Amino acid sequence: MNSDAAPGRASLDHWTRLWQRLGAVTPAEPVYRQLVARYSEPGRAYHTLEHVARCLEELDRHASLAEHPDEVAAALWFHDAVYDTRRNDNEEQSAAWARETLGAAKVAAPVIDRIGRLILVTRHREPPPATDADAALVSDIDLAILGAPRAEYARYQEAIRTEYAWVPEPAFRAARKSVLEGFLARSQIYATRPFAEALEARARENLRGALDALR
Repeated sequence: MNSDAAPGRASLDHWTRLWQRLGAVTPAEPVYRQLVARYSEPGRAYHTLEHVARCLEELDRHASLAEHPDEVAAALWFHDAVYDTRRNDNEEQSAAWARETLGAAKVAAPVIDRIGRLILVTRHREPPPATDADAALVSDIDLAILGAPRAEYARYQEAIRTEYAWVPEPAFRAARKSVLEGFLARSQIYATRPFAEALEARARENLRGALDALR
């Protein structure tokens, strides 16, 4: 993707202002170009710069829920910077790259630590801590697609299958079934009230429909 034509909140202008608010002392644009290059890698169909832009738009709508909105924004920028469907440590690698990049820019250590922790929330291995408002918000933003209108959710499902095109169909169906069942088994998919009220019911409907199709 041409970074000069990046979608919405994923533009260089928005990134530069965030970079400055984080207290970075190095130029913003080189890191931005690296992020754009990563999100434009071949094989990505959903985890692209458009996904980042949509996440940042959700943050704009729910900024009042954040304790550290700039750190939430930075975590959303970095959370899928490393994305290789043949690995199972993408979030850990994304967090490590964010820590390295932010450290080189002299961002304060507590800020870097919080951003790194928020990136790891997007593993979605368990619900976010109930006492961590920023973690709850990052998790809900990243999972907002589950509660999208049916047609949009269907396009998301197709994009995920494209990203895992190398996986044989039976193996993909089994693995995907496990992921979706895991979300349905939760007492609540969304950790914040606004997301739960707006998206919980539709997310469960989408997940049940996707599971029926996988079966």
